[in-house]
Parts: sequence; C-alpha cells; structure tokens
Amino acid sequence: MTVADSAVPFDRTVTDSAPTVDYAPSPDSAAETSAQPSTLVQWWRRLDGHHADASLLLGALSVVTFWAFGVGLVLGLGALVFGAIALRTPDADRMDAGIGIAAGAVGIVAGLIFLGATLPYF
Repeated sequence: MTVADSAVPFDRTVTDSAPTVDYAPSPDSAAETSAQPSTLVQWWRRLDGHHADASLLLGALSVVTFWAFGVGLVLGLGALVFGAIALRTPDADRMDAGIGIAAGAVGIVAGLIFLGATLPYF
C-alpha cells in the first residue's frame, strides 16, 4: 500500500500562457469531411448497439396496437427485424432481443386475427 508523502510541495501556480498544440491537417482532410454519409446511414449508426432495445420497444408497441388496422403488423415486423439484427450483434442483450422477437410475433398474430375478424364487415 502506498501512502502519499505530504512533504512534497504541490505547485498550484497558474501561468498566463496556454499550452500550444502543433496541429497540421492532412491534405486529405477536406475530402474526408465533404463525404458525409446519408441520413439513413447516420440513423442506423446511432442505433448501433441498441437494436435489442428497439426490438423490445417495437414488440411491445405491436402488442398494444394490434387493433389499429395494420399498425401492429408493421411494428411487429420491425421488432422481428431488429431482433434478428441484435442476435447477430456480438455485444447485444440477447434477452431483450428474444423478448422483442416474441412480442413482435404475438403482435403480428393478434393483428392478423383482428384483421381477419373485422375485414369481412367492411
């Protein structure tokens, strides 16, 4: 165990000069910044690592909105897709992905049953 030595003086003086940093941008830096990825790619990268959470959210919403004439089907399909992506991601939460896939499947089945029961009356 190391004990701090209080006999060593601590310098608290503040200097007026800021530290200088020598930085020279590379000649290719303008080309690197001009090629921005598309909005869809930026959105997809922002979700990176959160596909299991998105699957769980979409699955729960698909179960809740199964009665909304196709909304539950679309959300359930999204839950299945994001869950499948999350299961292929090494660091994803597999429990959330599995629950999201199951909830998405329940939402799709409930939505299909609801549509099958109500469409003959339209």
